Amino acid sequence: MGEPSYARAAGVRIAYERTGSGTPLLLLHGWPQTRRIWRRVVRGLSDRFDCITADLRGYGDSAPAADPATNDKRTMAEDMLALIDEIGVGGRFLVVGHDRGARVARRLAADHPDRLCGAALIDVMPLEWVYEQGPDAHALRYAHWYFHLQRGLAEELIGARPEQYARHYLARSHVALDPGDVEHYVRQFSRPEGIAATLADYRTAFHVDRRRWLADMAAGRRVEVPLLVLWGDRGNLTGDLPVLEEWRARATDVRGHMITGSGHYVPEEQPKAVVAAVRDFADELGLP
Repeated sequence: MGEPSYARAAGVRIAYERTGSGTPLLLLHGWPQTRRIWRRVVRGLSDRFDCITADLRGYGDSAPAADPATNDKRTMAEDMLALIDEIGVGGRFLVVGHDRGARVARRLAADHPDRLCGAALIDVMPLEWVYEQGPDAHALRYAHWYFHLQRGLAEELIGARPEQYARHYLARSHVALDPGDVEHYVRQFSRPEGIAATLADYRTAFHVDRRRWLADMAAGRRVEVPLLVLWGDRGNLTGDLPVLEEWRARATDVRGHMITGSGHYVPEEQPKAVVAAVRDFADELGLP
């Protein structure tokens, strides 16, 4: 990962890097990470794509929002659209998101179908579906989703041991993450603004994004942009989860598959598989 460039989006400074040429491809990271997750993927795609890797607001080198209520995925999606426009990407583009970045990509696809060729979502189920699952495996897999909602308590406990907290979740990988990458993620997360962005992200997911998606479903609105869904066979989406079925209930055009030998952090654990899947998706969409 090199030195970032910066763009202004709704008053927030967004950090990004740009590599390669061809079809514009926006890549969005998850939690507790930064744009650095894509560095191996970009190496395999930059010969065909104009790869733009960005930090979400409050993560990595991007500035935090003054109002934590603006960490909802619609606003974060607007950040990314403003970035794309500011750096001169005309017309439509492809977006790939992992974890939290996939949730931003989904909102971008729902709100701006005229701007996207397609969207790839990596290792996520629809967030409103997850919140409806209750106890058992989902309580274990997604315990932090609920802990992050505890105002005051989450700030105090995470702030007391941020490094240990981040390392606990980064250890979920099946293939060990690069130690240098882990150090970078831990350092970025452990800053007060990193913790605040995390909590704002998850809190708006529950209080704002979840309600929006439920309202969309009730109104019969579905994502019309073609979706590619990828997930690791050793991650959160293991077992008999109805991955493609649930996404097909929310979008009109869905394909996808499990990636073997990967936990949750698919772009870093199996970057070659992600590269191949994105290339195949672009071929299917007729992109150059």
